[in-house]
Formats: sequence, structure tokens, C-alpha cells
Amino acid sequence: MTLDKEMIKSPQMWQLLMEPVASSLHVMAFSPFEHHALISGDIPLDATMPALSAFQEAVYSNSLLTSDFRSVTVLLPQERFLVIPSEGELSEDAALEAFSKAFPAPNPEGTGGQLLTEHLQGLHCSVAMEVDKEFLNFLRRTFNNPRITHTLAPQALYFNTGNRLRTRGKMFVNLHDSRADVVVLGQGAPLLLNSYKVRDPRDALYYVMAARTAFSIDDTEEIIIAGEPEARTAVSGLLRRHVRYVMPAIVPSAMFKAGRAALRTPFELIVAPLV
Repeated sequence: MTLDKEMIKSPQMWQLLMEPVASSLHVMAFSPFEHHALISGDIPLDATMPALSAFQEAVYSNSLLTSDFRSVTVLLPQERFLVIPSEGELSEDAALEAFSKAFPAPNPEGTGGQLLTEHLQGLHCSVAMEVDKEFLNFLRRTFNNPRITHTLAPQALYFNTGNRLRTRGKMFVNLHDSRADVVVLGQGAPLLLNSYKVRDPRDALYYVMAARTAFSIDDTEEIIIAGEPEARTAVSGLLRRHVRYVMPAIVPSAMFKAGRAALRTPFELIVAPLV
């Protein structure tokens, strides 16, 4: 698909959200002030090009992305990330010390990385992730003050907001083509916040059940499942053999006015503007 500037008349009233994954760039643009004002889709990323070049090509080939949006959010599914207990914003030195202990070896990609840290309000932790410096510079140069966050962060924040009364053992799973995002809430802080590579629905089943066993989660505690319909159906069927309540994630009421387009949009993009 091609996204042109002409698709939106007043971008100052719209928000842009993007998530680059292995083979495509997930995009969502929406206006909270209008009904049925949501545009979403996937822009292919050229696998023959370096990751940064492929991302730049996708941005420059879709003029809508460089419009003057009210806000821009970029979700990054970085593999080199760390959840660090904290009661507030971590200092750069504290984050770097913790990250260096978890990842003592340099990035095998061989690129220069910069550490970004975000405190997750209400979850008593921060997420630190390593981002390629050139990629980060391009984002900040091209977009106006973009929010750059790990893709797990808005999912954890949103899931926690909806489960304030009793959080221990609450589990959320977001399924993608080759990735499963898993959030397990504890009492005040997450027990688990991680992404797993999956090639088959049984891979997702393994990681989910391993987490439930590790944290002694009873089979009566429900699992909320979001993600791509085919993967969600397959994994839900497997999980129901072991867990009594496997429930589909519901599009947040705040996004109802966006219409049916919201149902076709990755869940992490849908909830990111709400947290």
C-alpha cells in the first residue's frame, strides 16, 4: 500500500504510530476528534537492503508519514532490552550499569547502540532498550519529537490499567506472525514482560504454559489473547485444553469511534495512544 499526504486534510489533528518488524512497517494514523478517522496498513520493507535503508525508503515512499502530525510514536520490538525495578525515572548511569550486566557482550549486529530508558508508571519498573544510533538519529531528524518506546511498554501499561483491583496472575498474550508478546502482572509490578520467537502455535503454547507454571498461576486465572486472527484462533484452541478461561482482547472503548479499521490494526498500536 502507498500512503499519500492527500489522505489526511488536517494532520495536526491526527496521531501517527509506527512499528518496524522483520519484513514490514506497521502503520496507524488516527484522529481522536473524528469518527471513522483511522488509517492502518503494512508497508513492505526491502529485505535486500540494510534495515535502516529499508526503513528510510518506506518513509520517503509514503509521503503521509512525513506530514505534520500532532504526535508521532515509534514502537520498537528490540531483542536487547531489560526490565529494571524502579520507583521513578532511572538515571542514565544506573540504567547503563544494569544493562551492561545483562548484556556484557556487544551487539552481534555490530552497530553502535544507544540506550533508551522509559519508566512504566504504576508498574514500579523501567524498560531499557538498545537502539542503533543511526536509526535513532534518523527518527529524531525526520519526525517532530517522536516518542520512541519498546513495543512491550504500552501493552503492559494498558493491561495494568484495566486490572488495578487484583493483578496477581493476570496474563496478556499478543500474537504475531513470528513473535508472541507476553505480559504477566504481579502485585504492583510485572512478573514477566517478554517477547518470544515463535514458528508454530505450539511454540506460543509452550512459553505461555511455562510462565504459568513458573509463577504458580492457577488454571482458573484467565488469559487475554490479542493479535492476528489466525494465530489467535490456533493458540486459543490449544490453551483451552489447559486453562479454563481464554478470552479475546477487546478493542478499547476509546477507539470505538475509529470503526472497523481498528479491528485490523495490531493491538499494540491501538493501545499505545491510550497510555
